Amino acid sequence: MKGKNFGGIRATFLFIFLVSLIFSIVITLIINDSWRSKQTDYSGQIRNFTYNCKEIYEEIDENINNDEKLQGIVSRDTIKFKVFIVDKQGKVLFSPENNGIKQFDINKILNQQYKSNFDKNNIIYYDIKLLGEDRYVVVSNVLYKGDNSNLFPLEIVIFVVLFLLLTYGKVKYINSLSKGLVEISKGNLNYRVEVKGRDELSILGKNINYMTEKLMNLKEREKEIEKNKDRLIVSVSHDLRTPLTSIIGYIKLIKENYKEKDELNKYIDIIDNKSNRLEELINDLFEYTKLTSCDIKLEKVIISLNEFMRQVVEGMMIVCNQNDLNILLEAPNEDLNVNVDPTKMVRVFENIISNAIRYSNKKSNINIKISKAENGAMVSIRNEGNPIKEEELNKIFDMFYRADESRNNQTGGSGIGLSIAKSIVELHEGELWAECEGNKVYFNVLIN
Repeated sequence: MKGKNFGGIRATFLFIFLVSLIFSIVITLIINDSWRSKQTDYSGQIRNFTYNCKEIYEEIDENINNDEKLQGIVSRDTIKFKVFIVDKQGKVLFSPENNGIKQFDINKILNQQYKSNFDKNNIIYYDIKLLGEDRYVVVSNVLYKGDNSNLFPLEIVIFVVLFLLLTYGKVKYINSLSKGLVEISKGNLNYRVEVKGRDELSILGKNINYMTEKLMNLKEREKEIEKNKDRLIVSVSHDLRTPLTSIIGYIKLIKENYKEKDELNKYIDIIDNKSNRLEELINDLFEYTKLTSCDIKLEKVIISLNEFMRQVVEGMMIVCNQNDLNILLEAPNEDLNVNVDPTKMVRVFENIISNAIRYSNKKSNINIKISKAENGAMVSIRNEGNPIKEEELNKIFDMFYRADESRNNQTGGSGIGLSIAKSIVELHEGELWAECEGNKVYFNVLIN
């Protein structure tokens, strides 16, 4: 894209160059014609013509007695001037090749030689010089009013003026883009360059704004990551300290107060539960960090979403029954095939269903519905529980966020499960979001 933009900019300036050149020639010709229509004096052209004739006269004087060389001189100069050598009666003795003039009126030429005013736009003008005692050199040339040779500097001036006028806006806009890039390079990502016109420069301006928008999004993302890291440190220290404190406390009780086997088993069970809780939290932290910080490569395969979800539901059915809940699956008759990493996608639905089990009303249903979406398939998981406020629906995917502000570990998991689920779905370029209607909470997974 970048090479195409700069190639288009070069083409734009080349077009302006050609337009300026053509118009400068046309304007110069118009000025020349206007000048010619008003000019009656040929003195300038005659003066130049006479000056140029001197070199011819000097060369002929040097070879006055060599007829062969004289013929060579008059023949050679036919491109610029026509040179003749005539006798005193005007009879042509030496003339350019293929020339039909045989006689000149010497008296008429002599009378006209110093005249500079003529009515015609162009004339055949003669300059004559005595050669020896009985011959003349006659040089003729066609002279024009407003000699084009004198207009070349005017063409250059007009071309430069036109080119500068036509490119002024472009150059000014390029300077504006340059200043914008300098401002953006200083870190002002809220700055936007002005987009003008519909040419390649305007496309460049749009690309600069697009780049700035992307950089700003990346910077916001980095800020969010840094913010999450700070929250992670605070939350981890809280969630790790609680079970660890319990473990340390009960070990101390065993050492200091152990008397009976039943009491020892009670303490060991508590330590075992707290240790398992600690292990679960550490494993979840490790997996979340790995998903968000590393370059994860998905091992995708095409699978039947219907069969995949049946296996997930069967695996979670025992846990649902233990919590007095029913889990129901509704799937279309036709298999929906999706391209996913099954190992990681299992974790998505296990985490969502585990969250639904944790917060569902007892003796209620967890409904799972598979449906076809416009660009893939969607799985909707619904449970009945306490209503979730609108402002909390998006926050529930944040790490360690719980609607229960007391952070009671008896009603909540590690606080990372939904964050892990969302990260995995986004790795698959899908979407995960939550909705709430009364006491019914929906978790929707869109798989592209």
